[in-house]
Amino acid sequence: MSAAEDMRRLSELAGVEDGWWDFYGAWRPVPAATRRALLAAMGFEVDDDHALWRSRHAFEARPWRRWLEPVLVWRAAQGPPCVPVTLPEDRDAAPLAWSVDEELGVAHDGRLLPADLPLAEEREVEGVRYRRRLFTLPAVPPLGYHRLRLAADDGAEASMALIVVPERAYEPPPLDAGGRVWGVATQAYALRRPGDWGAGDYGAVRRLAEHVGRLGGAAVGVNPLHALFPGRPERFGPYGPSSRCFASVALIDVAAVPDYAECAAVRDEVETGALAPALAALRGRRLIDWYGVNTRKLAVLRRLYDWFRGQHLRPGQESERGRAFRAFQRDGGRGAELFATFEALQAHVVAHEPHRAYWRHWPGEYRRPDSPAVAEFARTRREEVEFFWYLQWQADAQLAAIAATCAEWRMPVGLYADVAVGIAGDGAEAWACQDVMALGVSVGAPPDPFSHRGQDWGVLSFSPVALREAAYAPFVEVLRANMRHAGAVRLDHAMQLQRLYWVPHGHPADEGAYVRFPLDDLLGLVALESRRNRCLVIGEDLGTVPEGFREAMLARGLYGYRLLAFERTEDGFKPPGAFLDQALVIFGTHDLPSLPGYWRGSDVEERARHGLFAPDTVAAERRVRAEERRQLVAALAAEGLLPADFPTGPDLDDDGRRRLAEAVHAYLDRTPSRLMMVQIEDALGLEAQMNLPGTAEQHPNWRYRYPLDVDAIATDAPLRALARRLYDGRCAAEQRPVVDLDGTEAG
Repeated sequence: MSAAEDMRRLSELAGVEDGWWDFYGAWRPVPAATRRALLAAMGFEVDDDHALWRSRHAFEARPWRRWLEPVLVWRAAQGPPCVPVTLPEDRDAAPLAWSVDEELGVAHDGRLLPADLPLAEEREVEGVRYRRRLFTLPAVPPLGYHRLRLAADDGAEASMALIVVPERAYEPPPLDAGGRVWGVATQAYALRRPGDWGAGDYGAVRRLAEHVGRLGGAAVGVNPLHALFPGRPERFGPYGPSSRCFASVALIDVAAVPDYAECAAVRDEVETGALAPALAALRGRRLIDWYGVNTRKLAVLRRLYDWFRGQHLRPGQESERGRAFRAFQRDGGRGAELFATFEALQAHVVAHEPHRAYWRHWPGEYRRPDSPAVAEFARTRREEVEFFWYLQWQADAQLAAIAATCAEWRMPVGLYADVAVGIAGDGAEAWACQDVMALGVSVGAPPDPFSHRGQDWGVLSFSPVALREAAYAPFVEVLRANMRHAGAVRLDHAMQLQRLYWVPHGHPADEGAYVRFPLDDLLGLVALESRRNRCLVIGEDLGTVPEGFREAMLARGLYGYRLLAFERTEDGFKPPGAFLDQALVIFGTHDLPSLPGYWRGSDVEERARHGLFAPDTVAAERRVRAEERRQLVAALAAEGLLPADFPTGPDLDDDGRRRLAEAVHAYLDRTPSRLMMVQIEDALGLEAQMNLPGTAEQHPNWRYRYPLDVDAIATDAPLRALARRLYDGRCAAEQRPVVDLDGTEAG
C-alpha cells in the first residue's frame, strides 16, 4: 500500500470519517493533516510514512493475534451469547476449558473443541493461519458484567468482559404507562436563598425540589453538577469539568455541613464576624463573583475539615461520623482515592509552581496515576488528600438529601441531572483515564447556522479505540456516578454515542472530522445502567444528527429532546400533535435565550456584536427572527391560545410578555411529549441567556442569578397558575396529592 492508502485504511479502521456535509450542502473532505492529528490522538504512531505503515499493519492484525476481544456487549433478548474465538489453526484439535464468572459470584464451566465450532472467517497474518470460530454459551447469563475465560492444557489462556444488557432503558412507571408529567428546569448556581454565599448551592436545589413537589411537579432539572477546579475559581463553566465522576464542591451548602453546627468559632465568623460583610456583598450581586464565592467557601470548608478530623477521626477513637467517612472512602474505591489525590497534587504543585497547573506539565514522576511517586505523595500527605475526600463526602450527602426530598414528595422523576459530553484536558478525569482519552484534540461542531465558523468546545473525549480496549469501564463509571442520586439524566450531545466531531489543537474549528463510536454497545450500556439505577435517560439530539441515530436511540428506550424554538418546518412551527411522545419538551435551553430574549432577538444582537456572524448576514438573521415571531404567533393562534393580531414586533409590554409565556407553555402542554420542563427564566419573564456559545469573556456565561429567591419564585403567581394547569393536564391521572404553599391539599 502507498502512504495515502495506509492513511485511508487506518482511518477507516479507527473510525475517522472521510468528510462531512456542511450546512450549505457542500462536501468537506478531511485533510491529511487532520487525519494524522486525529490518529495520533488515538495513540497511533503516524509521524512518518514508515510509522504509519507499522501502525496500520499492527492494528489490522491485532484482532487476529488474540483469542478473545476485550469485551462483548450482548443483548439478552438475542439468546445465549455467541462469542468469536480466534485461534491459530494448529490449535483446532486442542481442547479448551471455558468458564463464565458471573458478577454475583456464580460460576459456569465446560470444555470445547475449536474444530467443532462453526467457522466464521480465516486469515493469514505473517505466515500464520488464523481461524475465527463462534462459540455459543449454553445459556444467557443475567443482565450485568461477567467474565469469560478460555484456558488451554498447555497453560495458555485468555479472558474477556461479557456484558449482558437489556433491550430498553428504564422509564418511571407513570411515563412507561403513557402518562405525561412536568417539571422545572434551572441552573443550580443561579438560584438564590437566604444565607447563601453569593451563588446557588445544593441547599437551594433541595428547597426548589420541595416547592416543585408541593406544586405537583415530577422533576427538577439542573445543569451539570460535575467536579470543577476548587483551587482555580475562574474555571466555573459546568461543561468543562475536571471530572464527571465526582461532584462540584463549589455548590456545597456550608450551613448544612454537620461540622458547621458543631464548630461555633467558624459559625460565628460566618454569621456575625469578619466574613459576614463579605458574604452579604457577594449575596447582593446580580452576577456571581465566582472567585469571591469559591475562595471563601473553600477556606471555611478547610477549617470544618480540620474540626472534623480532630473531633471524629482521632486514632482509636473514631466517632460514628468518623466511621461513616471511612465507609464512604471504602465505597469510593480506587477511583475516589485517585480523584482526591489529584486534587491534593494539583494544589501542591500550583502552590510551588503556578505555571504548572496542567498535569502534563507537572514533575514527571506525578504525571501518571500509577507511579510510585503518586502513591508516596498520597501516603505522606494523607490529611491533604483526605480533605478533598471529605468535600466529596459532603457534596454526596447533600445530593442524597435532594433525592430524598424528591422521594418524600413522590416525584416520579426527581432530580434530573446533566452529563457533559467532555472534560477539561487538565482535570482529574483526564489524568486518571489518560490512556483512554483522545489527547491532542477537542470536541466541537462543524459550521452551522448558529456558528458559521464551527465550534471548538475545548473539551476532551474518550478515544473509541482505547475505550473498547478498556471494556468501556470508564464510560460506565461516568454513567453510574451521575445516576447515583438522579431519577433522570440528560446526555449532552447524545450523538457522542455514535460519533463526535474532533478538532485538532491549533486548527480552526472547520478543519475537524467526525470519529465513529460503537453505538450499539454504548446504547446497551446506557440501558443497563439506566435500569440498575432506575434512571430515565434523555438524549440531547440537537444539531447535526447522523442518519438513523434518533431511531436507534428511541428503540433502546432513551428519550428525545425537543425544543419548541427548533421544532419548525418550512411552513412554520410544528403543531403540538406532531411532537414526539417519547421525549422531553421545553421551549429552549441554556445555550439559547430565554423566551423574552428570543422574542426580542437579544441573542442575534449579542452574536452580531461579538462577531459570531459574518457581517453580511446580520440583517438576514434579524429578518429570520422577525419571521419566526410571526410564525410563532400563527401557531399559537391556530391553537386558540393567542389572537391572530397579537403584536409580532420585538418589544412587548409586561402584559404581552405574560400572555406570550402562558400561550407558549399551554402549547407545549398540548404535545404528547411525556416530560415537559419549564425554565425558570421563561416562567418569570427574564430576558437572560445563561451561555452564549462561542464567547468567553464577552458574555457573562454561567454567572447570571435570578432576581428572586427560591421561595419567592415558588410563590410567584404566574408560576403557581402554570403549575395548576400543568397538574390538571399532565399529572391528575397519577392521583398524587399535592400541597400548595398555603398548606391546603390540591389534586
